[in-house]
Amino acid sequence: MTRYASQFVARDVIGMAGRLQRTHWTVRVGRALLRLAVPVAASVVTLAAAWELRLTPVTTLDGLLAASRPDLFPSTWLSAGHFMVPVVFLLTNLVNRRYGQDYAIAHVLASWALASLVAVAAINKVDPRLPVVGAVPELRTAIAFLAAFVLAQSFGAFIFDRTRGVVWWHAPLYAALASSFVSTFIFYPAAYFNADPIWLNHMAVDVGVKAAMSFVLLMPYLILRPVIRPMPGFGGF
Repeated sequence: MTRYASQFVARDVIGMAGRLQRTHWTVRVGRALLRLAVPVAASVVTLAAAWELRLTPVTTLDGLLAASRPDLFPSTWLSAGHFMVPVVFLLTNLVNRRYGQDYAIAHVLASWALASLVAVAAINKVDPRLPVVGAVPELRTAIAFLAAFVLAQSFGAFIFDRTRGVVWWHAPLYAALASSFVSTFIFYPAAYFNADPIWLNHMAVDVGVKAAMSFVLLMPYLILRPVIRPMPGFGGF
């Protein structure tokens, strides 16, 4: 993680070694921050929307996955918010497509830092315009969620950077699937092992939802490709 941060600073704050510096460093810092402003804000809004949708149960899978076991019905915990969360993987992929892996990693770190600040401010009722928090997750769950997604999105950025190429769907699909599996297999054991007797059932359903969303989100990625083009040096992919 430190290596990615140093590369990001070297390229966009300090400048490549041997290159003539034509702009002041403050201009370069401002340019880097402006590039991240929109995707970071979009990620925070996406997470806020997922939180608001957490009370909207999804009942479609009940009969398919647990027809004879009402206690295992996904609708008891699966919400529309679970389908919203994978959108952050799409946003990371778009940043990676446009600016490369270093920016994608910086986007992940900045997004979760800002989201954490907003969450703390909302919990402490710093501003009445912030969304209503409702039930606050346990500290173990919150830390597991944050760590799982930071690691998952960072790993997804690594996968995207190494699979981008002529076949347009390889990089976004492989990166999203990698992020989905890493986030799920880190979060559920860390948050619920020895605490929830059916956490394995929840993990299996959740990873299926994220994997399915990885394919669904290829459509908006395809639509946005002509708008969000790679910067020079990324081969146009």
